[in-house]
Amino acid sequence: MIKRALLLAALAAAPLAAQTHPADSVSEDRLRGDVEKLVSFGTRHTLSAQDDPERGIGAAVNWGLEEFRRIGATCGGCLEVLPVGETVSGRRIPAPTLVRNAVAIQRGSERPNEVVIVQGHIDSRVTDPMDATSDAPGANDDGSGTALVIEAARALSGTSYPTTIIYALLSGEEQGLYGGRILADWAEAQGFTVKAVLNNDIIGNSCGKDGYCEPRVVRVFSEGPRADLTDDLRAAQSRFGGENDSPGRNLSRWVAGLAEKHPDGLQVRQIWRTDRMGRGGDQVPFL
Repeated sequence: MIKRALLLAALAAAPLAAQTHPADSVSEDRLRGDVEKLVSFGTRHTLSAQDDPERGIGAAVNWGLEEFRRIGATCGGCLEVLPVGETVSGRRIPAPTLVRNAVAIQRGSERPNEVVIVQGHIDSRVTDPMDATSDAPGANDDGSGTALVIEAARALSGTSYPTTIIYALLSGEEQGLYGGRILADWAEAQGFTVKAVLNNDIIGNSCGKDGYCEPRVVRVFSEGPRADLTDDLRAAQSRFGGENDSPGRNLSRWVAGLAEKHPDGLQVRQIWRTDRMGRGGDQVPFL
């Protein structure tokens, strides 16, 4: 799963002919170590401690920033590392709270304003979304996706790509997709053209609650007709077709085609909806 996701990010940022296999450098031991480190923060709830050096969301985000800085140091400063945050409040954030994302930018050599974003959310929670003190290890949701993003930076940062890659560890997902919205607004303010968002949430979770397992399948969700289509556009789409030609659907089909070239890897199951039934992820603010 990790290697396939890294290959997708590399191919989205560069022409096929230019590719080597940076995914070959992926380390299972590093991935496991990163997940265990994330669990060690006790809870990464968005409303947990910001200033405790060992426990809470503040410590976790600071660790993510330091990991990106370490990676950048190994590639001669190829990563620009910065926190991207905003003070927010809402239904699940009753008092104004700083929500910080850990972000690393790998500038493209030819089209630096075109970006591919590789992201996962670093925050966690227990069943009660307002419980900011109980242990919430979040190894799968979403320590797994966070570890993927960090490993992607390790694997891809040694290669130059025509377009920019942004690696992002997002906070506030469990409280209402705040980190994704903050990053989307920031990307727009920077003048970036976002070509693709690869959101990784609960990866490698191959068994469902009913015990049924599909270890060789990865689900790829993609948006179809936009919810904010005008009546004229909706009528034209009904008349001429094209409801499955959205950027997200095209990316999904491209991913599936790539998977077919690697029969020993994962099978891609395209799911033509923005997210799971009644659910949402940090890709939504970019749509």
